[in-house]
Amino acid sequence: MSEIRPRPVFNCQQCGDCCVGRGGIFVRPQEVEEMAALLKMTTEEFCDRYVEVSSQGPRLATANGFCVFLQDNRCRVHPVKPFICRQWPFLPALLVDAEELEQAKGACPGIDPACPHEDFVDAAMGRAEEG
Repeated sequence: MSEIRPRPVFNCQQCGDCCVGRGGIFVRPQEVEEMAALLKMTTEEFCDRYVEVSSQGPRLATANGFCVFLQDNRCRVHPVKPFICRQWPFLPALLVDAEELEQAKGACPGIDPACPHEDFVDAAMGRAEEG
């Protein structure tokens, strides 16, 4: 059993780096509907303006390499942001591969650089039980 950690394994710094959209921020139909409703748009209007078609599925558009909804380091659709965004940083790749976590620590200032992989996985499991 791990000791009590003096600080959380992740504390968002609102830097926007996770909104860079590398590989794409893929969206599900329900997420599109929720974001469109939040922005008071029809689903069709939302898709025409903010969704791109890719060989892997629909994804949010980007502007200057960042998610189109990142504005002043804040997410304009935060209350209904896509699942992949809600997962961050507890993505499957980081949970199964300690080296991936080490790379993410270099990119995300919100991940505790001293956090061992085991503690990171434990935190993700605790988070899953809460949700």
